[in-house]
Amino acid sequence: MRPLRRVARSAPVARLRQAGRPIRAEDYVEDGVYVIRADLPGVDPARDIDVSVRGDTVEIKAIRRDDHKARHRAEIPYGLFRRVMTLPDEADGDTLTTRYSNGVLEVAIALPGAGRDPSPLRR
Repeated sequence: MRPLRRVARSAPVARLRQAGRPIRAEDYVEDGVYVIRADLPGVDPARDIDVSVRGDTVEIKAIRRDDHKARHRAEIPYGLFRRVMTLPDEADGDTLTTRYSNGVLEVAIALPGAGRDPSPLRR
């Protein structure tokens, strides 16, 4: 049992624990816009979702908060959720916009030269 404790405290494993649970997502290009749709039901988009572009990746972080009710059964995960996706080479991270509806976060990033503005989505 002692060797397992050492492994669990090692830096790579500790970082994995901090990474959060994975977010289910899909991505596609439509009308010159790179779109990511992430499944995030049960979160407050104004308070609990953070989307950022870093280099050639977009990172989505969200927190589903537990209301600490006594439950007979608990199958819904709570806590930190995180997903990092690589952007297409031509993506312009400065154009990132988001929209949250019915538990789905939609992230849009313009692809230069496509001639379409992703403005229907709010930042």
